[in-house]
Amino acid sequence: MALDPLLLFQRQVLDDLLDEDALCIVARGLGLNRILAELARICATPRALVFLLHASEHDEDDLQHYFMQMRSGEATDAATTMQVVKNETNAGQRAQLYRQGGVISVTSRILIVDLLNDVVPTELVTGVVVHNASQVTAESIEAFVLRVIRQRNAQAFVKALSDAPEAFVQGFAPVEKILKVLGLRHVHLWPRFHVAVQRDLAREVPVVELRQPQTRAMEEVQQAVLDCLAATIAELGAATKLLDTETFNVESSLFRFFDVMVKRRLGPYWHRLGPRARGMVNDLASLRRVGELVTAYDAVALLEYLDTLLLAARPGAGPAVSWMATDSANILYATARARTFVRMADPLPARTQGQLRAQGLPDNIEPVLEVPPKLEALSQILDEIGVLNRTDNAGPVLVMAGSARECRMIRDYLRLLHKRATIGERQYPQMMVDRLRMFFRRKAQVSGIRGASQTQPTTQPGVQRRAPPAKRRRVRGASATGTRVPRAPADALEQESTDLATAVAATTEDAENIYEEDEDEALGAFDEHFGLLAGHETVVVHAYSGGRGILEALRPSFVVLYDPDAAFVREVEMYGTRACVRQVYFVVYDNSLEEQRYLSAIRREREAFERLIGDKAGLVVPLDSSNAVSPAGRLLQTIVGRSQRSGRMEPTEAAVVVDVREFRAPLASLLHASGISVIPRTLAVGDYVLHDGLAIERKSLPDLIGSLRSGRLFNQAAAMTRHYPCAALLVEFEVNSSFSLQAIGGLPDSVSPTTLTSQLAILAMAFPRLRVLWSCSPYETVSIFAELKRGLPEPDAAKAVAVGQDEGLDTESLYAQAPINLLQTLPGVTQANYQKLARRFDNVRALCAAERAELDELLGSDAAKKLHEFLHRSK
Repeated sequence: MALDPLLLFQRQVLDDLLDEDALCIVARGLGLNRILAELARICATPRALVFLLHASEHDEDDLQHYFMQMRSGEATDAATTMQVVKNETNAGQRAQLYRQGGVISVTSRILIVDLLNDVVPTELVTGVVVHNASQVTAESIEAFVLRVIRQRNAQAFVKALSDAPEAFVQGFAPVEKILKVLGLRHVHLWPRFHVAVQRDLAREVPVVELRQPQTRAMEEVQQAVLDCLAATIAELGAATKLLDTETFNVESSLFRFFDVMVKRRLGPYWHRLGPRARGMVNDLASLRRVGELVTAYDAVALLEYLDTLLLAARPGAGPAVSWMATDSANILYATARARTFVRMADPLPARTQGQLRAQGLPDNIEPVLEVPPKLEALSQILDEIGVLNRTDNAGPVLVMAGSARECRMIRDYLRLLHKRATIGERQYPQMMVDRLRMFFRRKAQVSGIRGASQTQPTTQPGVQRRAPPAKRRRVRGASATGTRVPRAPADALEQESTDLATAVAATTEDAENIYEEDEDEALGAFDEHFGLLAGHETVVVHAYSGGRGILEALRPSFVVLYDPDAAFVREVEMYGTRACVRQVYFVVYDNSLEEQRYLSAIRREREAFERLIGDKAGLVVPLDSSNAVSPAGRLLQTIVGRSQRSGRMEPTEAAVVVDVREFRAPLASLLHASGISVIPRTLAVGDYVLHDGLAIERKSLPDLIGSLRSGRLFNQAAAMTRHYPCAALLVEFEVNSSFSLQAIGGLPDSVSPTTLTSQLAILAMAFPRLRVLWSCSPYETVSIFAELKRGLPEPDAAKAVAVGQDEGLDTESLYAQAPINLLQTLPGVTQANYQKLARRFDNVRALCAAERAELDELLGSDAAKKLHEFLHRSK
């Protein structure tokens, strides 16, 4: 099916991009990927070489789909396509693709390495298109790529696109900063209220808005979530003293950007926060998720999700969860369970018990199984559509939901819409009964796993493997006395559900046979009625994610928005200008968190565009911004130039050999911006080689903590000190982060060997020749490197690559880690000799077939005997 032509405003957006290099910001849902596909089609010719940067896999799939539809048109060249370069594409294949030309979507890390290694013919580069430009910063790899291309080919164009206007109004002068990084001077803004957009979307699509009221239980659960959020925000603010209560409040916590706001505010001090404060940040995301699921999930699925949170918050399972100790948490869980079932104290009639057992349910509960009101409204909508949609030429009915799980719930409900289960005097939807049965079955399985783990011995005589409970709670950040506020109601209800599940597990075998027969019967009915449905008899349920182009592909006559989504609403508006949409149903819970999030998203986007319009009017950019150097770059060049003059060196001689895996960090880009030549190579020892006798291993704080715990840093330090006269460990903090390792709460009462400072002290004592460098940011690291290189010769890249290759030191990059871990567990295999086996044998099968003499040659007599006997012993 050929693509529909662009709308007039989309054609205008494309023409503006073709006329001049600019940053184009488009409102969500106005077809940014469709415009990008048309731009890529124009550039998809062997006479041009255009790179597409920062496109996600989802964007690449959309573009490939658009290209496939374009090739089906009569006026489109069959060779029109887009090449995608991933890690699986080797250097030779990449070089061939670059020579062939066209549009190439490539990751920034691969492209920058190819640029520095002269694999890319920069003189043939026509231009660069940067997608999702809101995520580009001065330290990003995209800025590095653009700088190198502009230095070697000043004629290459740069065009940037984004559909996230909110990201351009955060911080100080964000638009000017991004324009300087991209080397652009112009900004094109296309909000929904743009005159051209309003003109093209003036045709009104018939919409029926259904404001569905929530049940009383849903309102109580929602209020309990809000109370828990308020308590957690207040406690987090008191613990860190870094959050402004006017900005960080309950209203803003309902939206996903709140997590980003909190982490950005606490980011400079994140490594100094204790487990309790970090846990509360995660708790905010969990509570917001619960608030979303109140309207998105059915009652059983919500109860199951809360069960997982309760199990994760139990003592010994992890850090203490503060909001679980509140009364609101008890109300939350109790109300959620009351929507699902009630345990009866008195025995039920024998007939009712038999009906419960036949459904695989405990025989002492009364099911409630509250059906989401939206599902009932959806069934009424489909009944209404069934009356209206009787013409043969009508299209299908499209139901759009927020997630794949919601889609499954809707499909199950529609599939079993007229099937009811009778229990006692009431009838229940079969879908809800099935979900309740699966809930008890999963709880029984989890209970069995927990019971088995608790029966295993965890201690040995005379050895205390774990700290006393009071001390454990104190380590997790609870009160000094080790006491814990009881969560008796929630815990008791969860344990009661577990007991019910365990009791019913033994009686479900007969019920399972019944369900298998039902499934066979359903399969037989499927075979009997198999065939193609007419368009007006088809109902398609699809999630918003991955739903781009679904309207053009299905051509529906009726669209039901089960969850509100502003972007898809605009897609329906654009689709309505080209096709006949008979009716659109917009379903939303009245006075709910769902409605607040939808309205807030529209308001925030509008306010962002209004601010961008004001910023554009007073925008200040250099006249020659294409070749402009950022202030940070000029400062770095000044620092390096001063160091070189002091050492009587030529500025063009400065070079650093950089491991290719280090291009994920901003340091390589900043080194290049300062005037130091960056030579990318795959290094087995060290990350940066400043000269033939000096290697540096760079560690960010998260990497430092992880490598110390795994022991990898000790192996890296041993390799550097063995091969280089001067070896250094660089501990680099992030930009604007607190340059300290001391926790905000102060020093601990006692010294533990597991703390970061203790492990660093052990590392320093184990390797006395290893120097430790501390840097407050990547910018400071550049000045440190300049000082270290003063008066020293430049490194030999070939020698740096050869160091450690004969010993196979970098096993993580040369070998698959899973077989290596298995190899290290075998008898006779040690940390010192496993690399010899890994180099000799391709896999574990080859090792098992090895002769004893061959193992003796590699491991020695004793080790080879142990390994050979283990591999060949009889059962």
